[in-house]
Amino acid sequence: MKAIEMETTISPDGKLPSSFQEAFGRKVRVIILFQEEEPENVTTEDGAISLMELAGKIKAFQGIDDPVAFQKKLRDEWARGWDE
Repeated sequence: MKAIEMETTISPDGKLPSSFQEAFGRKVRVIILFQEEEPENVTTEDGAISLMELAGKIKAFQGIDDPVAFQKKLRDEWARGWDE
């Protein structure tokens, strides 16, 4: 028995690369191994998207140059609300 082994990308139409041409029309045994990708949206038991899945994807604070100064400003605003 002869084996052909090769790392390749199978095209979206599912056709094998021409490098397997020697096996075309013959009875073959095919074994496909591929790296599984993580699911796009990992959900919790109640159906919510997990917090870690959203990490780095939400761009709400992208325009903040100094996060520490931003937090200090917010805390100062909140503290003033308690004094009134």
